[in-house]
Amino acid sequence: MEELLTYLLKSSGLTLMFFLAYHFLLRKETFFNTNRWFLLSGLVTSVILPLFFIKKIVFVETQKIVSNAISNTNFKPVLTENTIENTTINWFEISLYLYITIAIILFFKIIYDLFSLMKVFENKEITIDKNFKVIDTKQNIAPFSFFNYIVLNSSLYTQAELESILLHEKIHSSQKHSIDVLITNLFTVIFWFNPILYWYKKAVIQNLEYIADSEAIAQIEDKKSYQMALLKVVSNQNCLPITNHFYQSLIKKRIVMLNKNQSQKRNSWKYAVILPALIGFVMLFQIKVIAQEREIKLEDGSTISSTTREVTEMNWDKNTSDEEFKNDIKSVKKAKIKLDISKVKRNSKGEITSITINIKDELNNNLTETYSDTNGIEPIHFIRDIDQKGKGRIGFVKDNKYSSNQKKQAWAEEVKESDEIIAEAVLIENDENFPIQPTPPIAPTAPEIKVNSIPVPNFPTAPKAPIGSPITNEKEWKKFEKKMEEFEKKMEAIEPEMEAYSKQMFNIDEQMKPFEEEMKKFETKMKLFEEEMKIYEMKIKVYLETQKSK
Repeated sequence: MEELLTYLLKSSGLTLMFFLAYHFLLRKETFFNTNRWFLLSGLVTSVILPLFFIKKIVFVETQKIVSNAISNTNFKPVLTENTIENTTINWFEISLYLYITIAIILFFKIIYDLFSLMKVFENKEITIDKNFKVIDTKQNIAPFSFFNYIVLNSSLYTQAELESILLHEKIHSSQKHSIDVLITNLFTVIFWFNPILYWYKKAVIQNLEYIADSEAIAQIEDKKSYQMALLKVVSNQNCLPITNHFYQSLIKKRIVMLNKNQSQKRNSWKYAVILPALIGFVMLFQIKVIAQEREIKLEDGSTISSTTREVTEMNWDKNTSDEEFKNDIKSVKKAKIKLDISKVKRNSKGEITSITINIKDELNNNLTETYSDTNGIEPIHFIRDIDQKGKGRIGFVKDNKYSSNQKKQAWAEEVKESDEIIAEAVLIENDENFPIQPTPPIAPTAPEIKVNSIPVPNFPTAPKAPIGSPITNEKEWKKFEKKMEEFEKKMEAIEPEMEAYSKQMFNIDEQMKPFEEEMKKFETKMKLFEEEMKIYEMKIKVYLETQKSK
């Protein structure tokens, strides 16, 4: 459930990222076809990118653990029925059921809309016009297309208007705009909780209308007659869902776009803005760090294999409450070792005086420990340490058994028979033969930046989207649309400030270039230093192995 929630949040974040890039940078450009693929790629990226991770391996020293048993499994504690009852409400499961229920309802609504659409096509006379199937209906509905079907009521329009409408719908049909509409509808099913997606869907459909308008007007000599056809269709707003309508509510913006000059090609740089944002997303959320030990070759020719380790630790004492036990259960719920805590007894102060802990794993290793003390049990420390090959150790340690240094020495003695080096368990004394650590390079100092007194533009606060979808909360969403129009006007008003601020930031970038060159040299030196450190760590391990053999 946690993984699903994380995935949905990441995907919603990517959708928001693409929508903001489109809304503030691309919406007013006339690159309509490119905008279509930009918006669709945003949806595809938001679904696929969160599924892929970059693995970053970090080499670390071995951690050694006191062990009473060998295990190749993970950790899964389970309490018996007669000890601790888990009565906590699982809100994750409730949220999951709610999410799935609403998604199913919305999905069946799409199915219902498709069946309603099929009924419009039933028992209707179809006129074949090349690859298009034109249906002349008597219903009072706005003209629309769905794949290669075009539906209209010819009695409502003049011949010239019909030609404009048919040309518009043929462009929708030939370019398969119905696929875009279906994809956005499916996304509103999966991400119904994300209000931005409804605006994203509106942007996709609006851009499809821009495409059809721009290509239709290029084939019509009289622009004015086409615009009049747009206005006349306004009176027929009875539209079917999941179709491409000749009229799509924002009629003013469509007419403005029809009369707008073509955008200059140099404005195409705006599409590249999304790339650093995607790189930042990957660097922040899509990198998995794996701790790994290097393969070390010792003087005798033997090697120590590189392994990935996973360490789990839990602590209990006489004051551990039932609630803390429950929290421990949740924290290790996904592992595969069975932990059975039983025979828990407490004195009048609520302190644990007796407890039995049993561990079983998939290899039938069975470890049982009983702790009892009339004054309250001593602290118990549980450790699990396994590598990527499934080898490792599990065990219990009483925290007061040794002092810090004594514990390290005792643990080193207990794992001497292990096939892994005991670097963490050996105490290093002053020794002239001990390897000398390499000196790291000194980082360059950042320059003092000279800037003008141009302040950061005071961005207006964007209105908050209402709860629910435009379907269930229509009035609030209409209010929200008006607020968004006001917000857009405010954003346009501060564009000169943003341009001046951008120039100032460009000057800062120019001043930083020498420092960046120094940083590149520093990074090269750091790479050399890292290689020296690898050799240094190998020397330490060889040194420790030599000390062990003496």
